[in-house]
Amino acid sequence: MTILQLTTHLNAGGVTSHVLALSRELRARGHRVIIGADAGRFQEDLAQEGLANWRVPLQTSNEFSPQVYAAVRQLEWFMRREPVGLIHAHTRVSQVAAAWIARRAGLPYVATWHGFFRRNLGRLLWPCTGRLTIAISEPVRQHLLQEFRLPPSQVRLIPHGIDPAPFEAAADAGEAARLREQLGLPPGAKVVGTIARLVASKGIDQLIRSLPQIRQREPTAHLMIVGDGEERRPLERLATQLGVAAEVHFAGTLPETRTALSLMDVFVFLPAHQEGFGLSLLEAMAGARPIVAVRRGVGAPWVLDHSGVGLVVEPGETSALAEAVGRYLQDGELACREAGRARAVVNERFSLRRMIDQTEAVYRELMTSH
Repeated sequence: MTILQLTTHLNAGGVTSHVLALSRELRARGHRVIIGADAGRFQEDLAQEGLANWRVPLQTSNEFSPQVYAAVRQLEWFMRREPVGLIHAHTRVSQVAAAWIARRAGLPYVATWHGFFRRNLGRLLWPCTGRLTIAISEPVRQHLLQEFRLPPSQVRLIPHGIDPAPFEAAADAGEAARLREQLGLPPGAKVVGTIARLVASKGIDQLIRSLPQIRQREPTAHLMIVGDGEERRPLERLATQLGVAAEVHFAGTLPETRTALSLMDVFVFLPAHQEGFGLSLLEAMAGARPIVAVRRGVGAPWVLDHSGVGLVVEPGETSALAEAVGRYLQDGELACREAGRARAVVNERFSLRRMIDQTEAVYRELMTSH
């Protein structure tokens, strides 16, 4: 089967990570996979992995942008040279493009909803939800049923999944030592870490504000923040204002997260309010890190509530966050027990193999009914 995976861009982010993981595994299973997206930092990797890339101007959040029409024209030009059998769209603008192409070319398409969206006029008049729609968590499924009135027969619940094997293997000691030195993490420091886009909706400032209280409980505690974004400078200023600039280490965007995770004694999960899941959370769980999470929104915390993993605190409660992190830093037995439970949950419920099996079943259902 030739499958066109459509997304907005190929820069770092949860949707991009999902599309790449899905595409790699589908290719390994014998499918021809083409990724249609605007440029991004992962674009050069695709050819080396045998994944075709059709570059289209979709890097916009406006579903009525002329870029969407231009992307449709460009995709149709590509498809005249290499027909596809099915389209899988992952963002709102790519869903609009997929709906347009599918209607004109008579192709089946499926839309994955990676989060929550407002019931604006465009989405109500032109839902673009595909013949079948994938929800990445139960809260997202309920959102589709209740807010957008999709019939239950159209929606399939397929939680994200990852390959746990790379995170279960021991990180390279030399790479870990180099990263520790590069960031200036002192030997013997207890590392509290997070992986997130540095945007206001993530609430990373709450984690930095909690650090002085964490250090009262564990004086060797340092904070490692993996990721980048528009809030980096304000967060650096905040650390300086709080007198913890020397203990807050910004790693920027890393090509892989396994080494960084191996340095973390506690992983703090900071979801955005509209986030439907959290791949960084699954990676930390697979890496056997004890988890502390901020309960923001209903999508991402569902993973923890559903599995009984980790400690969860409310947004803005800096003292509660510090106390939860401090519990793991001070009680090694508790941290080890919770880390093992987190890893087991990923293997049982959130594996990449399970996700691909269920996604292929949706594809077969679409092709059979088309």
